[in-house]
Amino acid sequence: MYKSNAKKFQKEMKQKREETAKIIGVFAEAESKLRTPVKTGNLRRNTTHDIDNQENKSVIKVGSNVEYDPVIELGSVSQNIPAQPHHRPAIEDNKNPIANMIKKGLSFK
Repeated sequence: MYKSNAKKFQKEMKQKREETAKIIGVFAEAESKLRTPVKTGNLRRNTTHDIDNQENKSVIKVGSNVEYDPVIELGSVSQNIPAQPHHRPAIEDNKNPIANMIKKGLSFK
């Protein structure tokens, strides 16, 4: 009788996905910190990442809880503050390395 390995394969893939998400989260956080403009260092110190591992996907978020982070990232016309993007470029400028991390992380050797 044939025994399916589907459950075992799904479990292994989920584990690989979650491990890969951790690697990408650390990488994206570091890249964002490198791009963060520094006046006092508070914004850079408080930039972090969070991973929401769900059944079929992992969502990685990079940012900070510093109240002025969105103003630095996006700028403010009313306050005459130019945008100084740091989170978005951390991802946009690293699409290929991130894609390679995903490919490597989810491959079977």
